[in-house]
Amino acid sequence: MNTTIEKISHQQALGLISKCQTSLNRIGKITLESVSNADETTIQFLRNNSPQRLKELAQLNCFAADKIRTELNKKFGENNYVLIAVGRSLSSIAELMGKMGVDTKIIPLSGLRRADIDNLSSEGLQIYKTYLTQIGLSKTELKKNKDKKYILMDYTYYGRTLEKTEKILKRDDMLGNAENLIAIPVSEVLGEDYSMKKYKKFFEYCRFKDYACVGKLHVNYLANVYEKCSPERMKEFKGNITQGLRKLFWFNVFDSLKENSYKDVNPKAEAHALFVHHLSPKAVNNMLNRLYKRNNEEINSLKKQ
Repeated sequence: MNTTIEKISHQQALGLISKCQTSLNRIGKITLESVSNADETTIQFLRNNSPQRLKELAQLNCFAADKIRTELNKKFGENNYVLIAVGRSLSSIAELMGKMGVDTKIIPLSGLRRADIDNLSSEGLQIYKTYLTQIGLSKTELKKNKDKKYILMDYTYYGRTLEKTEKILKRDDMLGNAENLIAIPVSEVLGEDYSMKKYKKFFEYCRFKDYACVGKLHVNYLANVYEKCSPERMKEFKGNITQGLRKLFWFNVFDSLKENSYKDVNPKAEAHALFVHHLSPKAVNNMLNRLYKRNNEEINSLKKQ
């Protein structure tokens, strides 16, 4: 019988994750090959004790990665594009696409919706540019591969993050205004699956962030990019429980991929949790009150100017 995070206490959940960690350590490094070769007892234990919400997100992660890869291959041709995932929201999906053979770059970047990107620190921009060069993103690379598309992708809610990211990267002192650097929102690629199957909310509320391979890097602190560029460097992944959850998530990703069990994913437990935390009448009312208060503060600030 599956154990779900909703049916047990927080303490029991931590205990289960701790037990899962022992099994995960038995597998070793979590890869598609190691999960495929693990003994059946270990596999069944992890399947039965993984929180249902985590399993559902792992399946949705597989679904999105496969769908995005398929659609981009159709549009641009296999091996004829580089996917640049912006920030944490799509990082686990892009990470899986990388393991599926897609050339992917995952860049930490956040806090752009209200940011003044015309007055960023020149020192921060230079350090960020050095980081981009090290992962294969530079004016030289884009010019050398002018027939290959470099696709900036974000989940997009208002679209400001994607728009501002493109503007920053196309600065002359960054990657330049290359024609082969384009921005595409994930909603455009997932199409009807994004809206008709109601997966949109899982992206809008960034439900994959807990398993991200990059940290939250505010645009005003670009000089800190190396502290946020990998799980090994991120403070967010220093805790044993956090590391354990990420490993357990990736076990379920590879298990779902191996079993081909993600095609018709229906994330009921995660949808329920999303409703409770973000979409209930109380949560929506609180959100509207916060927006109303913030808008009034901005209006008053403009009046004083």
